[in-house]
Amino acid sequence: MHAGTPHRRGSTFAGIIAVAVLTATAITGCSSSKAAPTITSNADGTPNLSGQTIRIAVGSAPDIADTKIQLMTQILQQWGAKTKIINQTGDPAGVRVVLAGDADLGAFSVSGAINSGLKAFGPAQPRLDYDFIGAPDLKSINDLPGKVYGTSNIHGLEALMFADLLQRNNIPADKVKVTVAGGASVRVSAMLTHHIDATFVHADNVAKLTKAGFNVLEQMSQSSSDIADSLLAASPHWYSSHPDVAAAVDQAWIKAAQIFNTDENQWVKAALAYAGGTEADAKSLYESLKSANTFPASKDAFSAEAAQKQEDLAKKVGAITTSPPLSQWFDITAWNKATAAMKLT
Repeated sequence: MHAGTPHRRGSTFAGIIAVAVLTATAITGCSSSKAAPTITSNADGTPNLSGQTIRIAVGSAPDIADTKIQLMTQILQQWGAKTKIINQTGDPAGVRVVLAGDADLGAFSVSGAINSGLKAFGPAQPRLDYDFIGAPDLKSINDLPGKVYGTSNIHGLEALMFADLLQRNNIPADKVKVTVAGGASVRVSAMLTHHIDATFVHADNVAKLTKAGFNVLEQMSQSSSDIADSLLAASPHWYSSHPDVAAAVDQAWIKAAQIFNTDENQWVKAALAYAGGTEADAKSLYESLKSANTFPASKDAFSAEAAQKQEDLAKKVGAITTSPPLSQWFDITAWNKATAAMKLT
């Protein structure tokens, strides 16, 4: 999802609309998955997933930023399941794999889940790994009016973040010029060459700009902690027929989050196994993601309040085609069971 790989968070509105035509597939339950039996427990109290196959779609090529998914699959395997990560190019392609029944669940944006009729049941990346960076002459968000903000698209996650940022700081949207400036690395270059005055930058690129005199105006994981990068979602049919498996997936997510926050070496080892690269790069990204608190092992990593806010923002910026009741695309049951089992407060 970084380092030039196709990035699900940069999915275009048109791309998400393309998968919406498949919504009927999810709603009617056209899936190759069969109903799963009730999950028992291993001797240590963890779920016994023997006989289960869990396939997880990811909307990007293998990238160390998605190591959390790799850790989840390793934990599910320890609990007896067979697992598979299905990498796709972008959110829409990942959603199509789930709707076709070739994956059981995936890590997708809120907009992607809503537009395609999926059911979100747990967190994937509940905190943003973006900082909002301003040119050297921008000292605060209040300096933004009259400046040029660069984005990858006007309907994706960046649009939600920008709408939230303007709303919280009482800045009228028409006071800032918005221009489509390309992907993450392109926008960093545009900042360095002063073609744009402000943009969202992934945590691993922040130092490159601050060393050149640019200013961090907001760390989005702190100022917009209720906006998620991505959620775990499945077809309503799979979720309703596999409630215990869904709860076990959420438990594995919690365990992976605990590893992330306490064991850098294990995270780095998993990162290298999943995406390759160098140990130095993996450690550098780990430090960036850890400082942004992108993977909190806490009960509030997934909540109805945050989901509703994000749906409202998605509607405001045109990222979703409809604004359904929250219960249509969001369910807290599996998460509540998982947090109880993991004794999260």
